Amino acid sequence: MEQEHMSHQYRAWRDYLIRCVEDVMPAKEPYSLLHAANLVGLFSCVFVKVSHRERISNLSTAEVKRGMGGLHGNKGALISRFSFEDTSLCFVNCHLAAGQSQTLNRNSDLTAILESSVFPAERNASTRCDSYMVGGDGSMILDHEICVLSGDLNYRIDTMGRDTIARAIAGGNLAKLLDRDQLLVSRRRNPAFRLRAFTECPISFNPTYKYDVGSDRYDTSEKHRSPAWCDRILYRGPGKIKQLSYQRHELRVSDHRPVTGNFIIRVKSVSASRRKILWQQCTERFQKAKDKLQKEAKVQYLRDVLGISLKEAQSLV
Repeated sequence: MEQEHMSHQYRAWRDYLIRCVEDVMPAKEPYSLLHAANLVGLFSCVFVKVSHRERISNLSTAEVKRGMGGLHGNKGALISRFSFEDTSLCFVNCHLAAGQSQTLNRNSDLTAILESSVFPAERNASTRCDSYMVGGDGSMILDHEICVLSGDLNYRIDTMGRDTIARAIAGGNLAKLLDRDQLLVSRRRNPAFRLRAFTECPISFNPTYKYDVGSDRYDTSEKHRSPAWCDRILYRGPGKIKQLSYQRHELRVSDHRPVTGNFIIRVKSVSASRRKILWQQCTERFQKAKDKLQKEAKVQYLRDVLGISLKEAQSLV
């Protein structure tokens, strides 16, 4: 019954989002739902312009469960990937281990998620070359050219009490808090931290967790949880993706404040015929360079080792 109830909630939320997108976006440029999925507390929707739908292919989805040793989906990730023209994109929606002291478990969750082979491997060599990172076959998240990772990553602020954090927020001293943010500290100090390969825009907004629902007050319950930047967006794709904005929004229906990011992504389209011509030209140039080096090496050997004159050595090869 609970699963049926949750499924109904997700369907209602999906339908509400569809109506919102239809109401907000220009009628001349409508969007349609490409994909929707849920995993316990995670929910992902991907909308695309109707005019771009035919340019999208190879849609696949996966999930990685990390709760209770990988048996339960209360923690983990929903992963969606597709190709836009000949550029591969992957979106990872995460909910990592909770708790002030669970940094290592959160880092382990990320490692398991990013190192899992969750998609079918691409068999076509040309497609692997055109759409995925060098050596990748599309089975792993980091094989994709563009990756966006977001969600409740649950990283907290270390070595500071709740009241000290609250005073720093009230005084606008976010730099002091960010210097102790567990995610940023892990990126600076842990060479094996998997998010070192990702970029996060500088944070200029207050911590997004934990609020009394319906108010602007940080947690006043008995647990008195410390404020933290639990909700994050990071991305990967050098030279192919640029973030334009990173902000939180003042919605009070949850104990979190939602965050959004606005991106420009550069995609490519590969011409098979032009690629074939260029490949042939490159192969020919490589062979000429290889032959030249071999000839020069032979001449040098005949001259320096066997004592033959330069002119005679050149005539022999």
